[in-house]
Amino acid sequence: MTVIDVNVEQDSTVEVSKGKNGLVRTGGAVAALVGVLAILPSVLSPFNLIFAAQILIYATVALSLQLLWGRAGQLSFGQAAFFGIGAYSYAIVGTRYDIGGWLSVGIAVAVPVLMAFVLGYFLFFGKVRDAYFSIVTLAFVLIANQVVISWRSVTGGDTGLTRVPGLVLPFGAFSIDFSTRNGRYYLAATVLLVGLLVLLWVRSSSFGLVLEAIRDDENRAAFLGYNTSWYLTAAFTLSAAIAGLAGGMFASVSTLAAPDMLDQFLSIQILTWVAIGGRNYLAGALVGTVIMRILSDQISSFLTDSWPLVVGLFFIIVVLAFPQGIVGELTRIKNRNVARLGGRRANVSPK
Repeated sequence: MTVIDVNVEQDSTVEVSKGKNGLVRTGGAVAALVGVLAILPSVLSPFNLIFAAQILIYATVALSLQLLWGRAGQLSFGQAAFFGIGAYSYAIVGTRYDIGGWLSVGIAVAVPVLMAFVLGYFLFFGKVRDAYFSIVTLAFVLIANQVVISWRSVTGGDTGLTRVPGLVLPFGAFSIDFSTRNGRYYLAATVLLVGLLVLLWVRSSSFGLVLEAIRDDENRAAFLGYNTSWYLTAAFTLSAAIAGLAGGMFASVSTLAAPDMLDQFLSIQILTWVAIGGRNYLAGALVGTVIMRILSDQISSFLTDSWPLVVGLFFIIVVLAFPQGIVGELTRIKNRNVARLGGRRANVSPK
């Protein structure tokens, strides 16, 4: 029997392993996250609560990139495009056609999924990989941005779409209104948890193991009989689904869809969030997004023009000091301390 040996450094707080301890740690980490998310509405001001909701949705987009970059090894600049397409899809059907509920959520996911599948199919089956893949996805973002700006009759042009309706989801005889202030926050928290659970499933599944094998050595994975192009296309499509869901719900939370939701600047920001936290860690995507969004908001409040330079300098310093990201460095320190105490180093490789 052939065994694929995949060695990926993971955050032990969200590690999914076959052992009971791994499942307990994962469940404990998710429960702790749910507890923190539940407490925030009672301690944050109304303004900061909406800001927190936006951070949670941005963190979901970062998770979608972590799936594609950290798990499959393909750096995509297209997450902002799928995020924006999801936002505009939700906003257009809500403002132009008065479509809401589950159908509007489905459309926000289906449109970017369809585009990602078509694009991914031609790219991956055309053997476009690595830097060339990144360049094509960046071009896709630029094209999507120009389409949104030019198609004024549908997208609103430079000003975008405003007064986007909030989400109300029916559940049989009753419904949940996510259009209130607290409702928007809980919607964002739900989206984050959905994205996190999907990636936890990927991490513990054979699908995720094959993606790791492709990232480490695609030729070897193909030699073992795996259709690597299909696996990469599936990963690309799944990441677009998560990004599109986040985008649609961001439009609901912020009540608008604007061109800056799918431009190259947002693409670069998403990349920095994942890189700073640690691209090989689910917790890294969350930590990086929270740190960078709060830092950007605070610095931009008094450096209105030059704040991107300061944030960029911070990014360079962190990446040079911690190549594996902040969470990666914390994990390395933890493992080193365990070794010094005589404990064996944690085994973080899926078997």
